[in-house]
Amino acid sequence: MRKPNKMVGILLIGGIILIQFFQPERNLGTVETENALVTVTRAPDNLAAILKNSCYDCHSNRTVYPWYSYISPLSWFLEKHIQEGKEALNMSEFGTLEKNQKIGVLADICDVIESGSMPLQSYLIIHKSALVQENDKEAICSWSESEALKIMRE
Repeated sequence: MRKPNKMVGILLIGGIILIQFFQPERNLGTVETENALVTVTRAPDNLAAILKNSCYDCHSNRTVYPWYSYISPLSWFLEKHIQEGKEALNMSEFGTLEKNQKIGVLADICDVIESGSMPLQSYLIIHKSALVQENDKEAICSWSESEALKIMRE
């Protein structure tokens, strides 16, 4: 009875070691481009810092990976989150959007930050510094509404 348990354990450990060789492609592009949200809108430094700290890991072309992102299958889970985040909004490509899309993005930024649905709670567990404070939420909403109005007038 002990041999089957030992064999299962060996196979399990071997499988865990084997999957470490299958890592997803990393999101290591350029953040600061002429199309980046903070560049196009000329966001104030304090707001740009908040957006970069709280949003850019999943919503830009560059992710700062934590140590555990090199462990499969966690690496696969994180990469899926990043891809979904970039599909929803890629702040590195904001300048390439149509006028109405830019306005929608700016409105959405306020909505998700204000509601607390972003950053994700699962992200905040490890990245406590990404929590957006109430006064910062107000500043981001005021800024995003102002930027949306500027774009409407263009």
